Amino acid sequence: GSGWPRVRAGLHYVAVNLLASTLFLIGVAILYGVTGTLNLADMAIMVPAIPEADRGLLHAGAAILAIAFLVKAGAWPLNFWLAPAYSAAAAPVAALFAIMTKLGVYAVLRVWTLLFAPDAGVSAQFGSAALVWIGLATLAFGAIGVIATRHLGRMAAACVIVSSGTVLAAIGFGRPAITAGALYYALGSTLAVSAFFLIIEMIERSRASDETPLYVSEVEPEEAFAYP
Repeated sequence: GSGWPRVRAGLHYVAVNLLASTLFLIGVAILYGVTGTLNLADMAIMVPAIPEADRGLLHAGAAILAIAFLVKAGAWPLNFWLAPAYSAAAAPVAALFAIMTKLGVYAVLRVWTLLFAPDAGVSAQFGSAALVWIGLATLAFGAIGVIATRHLGRMAAACVIVSSGTVLAAIGFGRPAITAGALYYALGSTLAVSAFFLIIEMIERSRASDETPLYVSEVEPEEAFAYP
């Protein structure tokens, strides 16, 4: 592999995701304590009738769960680990990670559209405004990353962040038409970024024994279509 940089990025990835998994378990435990079930459909039925004394716990559990999912989704400001980890990973692994990142986004979509739908009573649209702002901040952060870097691997990783931010902001608006369009966009953008990682590896292989990082200014037009 790429030696210590790849090992370090992998360790960061494992540590951050272990933390996210811990937060996930804490959030699930709180929601189970409030609702008595782990089935999202059953929770959605119970949310409007949750006693006012327990509603704060419900919202706290959902917020902790959201933090875990947003880490997985690469949302700002929890995405400090994503660009180094994805750019250092082997291309097939990075391509798979680009797809897996959207699982965090999908989890946010499932929880928020079921538990905090318009018919959820006092809890309706809980956290929607925060999702919009987090999504927009993530989108801006990723766009700046794309513009600022010359390293192709980091550029592809920043594209993952842009995609996640766009979909998260759309989910926050809570409108079915916007969400449907965002999901369509998520599919295309995720496949495109995965292909980007694979193309970068093909270009690197065409450079034979040169092991230095690949930068934008080093790529000739014909290299984009060159196979080893």
